[in-house]
Amino acid sequence: MDILKAELPDLVEIMYLVKQCVIDMNAKGLKNWNTFYPGGKVLVHDLEKKSVFLVKDKGVCKGMITLNNIIPEEYKDINWQNKSDKVLYIHNLAVHPNWQDKGIAKMLLEFAEKYAQENGYTHLRLDIFSKDIVAQELITGNAYIKSGEFYSDYQKTPFVCYEKSI
Repeated sequence: MDILKAELPDLVEIMYLVKQCVIDMNAKGLKNWNTFYPGGKVLVHDLEKKSVFLVKDKGVCKGMITLNNIIPEEYKDINWQNKSDKVLYIHNLAVHPNWQDKGIAKMLLEFAEKYAQENGYTHLRLDIFSKDIVAQELITGNAYIKSGEFYSDYQKTPFVCYEKSI
């Protein structure tokens, strides 16, 4: 399996991946992703900024991650433990339901850490829907620490923020 920088022509494949993940997540009671988020507009923007990476195996897209230094508005009131300004943010980490539980999400996290180190970042940050226990176990099992939580405009359930020093 390889992790490659996504290009605009990958949008159809990415949209298919996201749709399959939304169906799977919703079936598990995780309603934080839907037909609007992450939507095509966000994904096109991220592709244009060259911040989307895909896990491909023999040409098949099995997962994705977005990495950038754009601070989400929801993070402004989080009391981050590390005050560095060299932070890389993880967004839209997704693994196709057919390939979950095969180490791909961990591979994407390790890629994010290596990418951060190679590009001069000192910390990684992300948020996880609080009902997604599996994702939280993955993150805490990889030495990320909880730093706070926030509520989005469209959810009554909080998102939990995590960070890791590199």
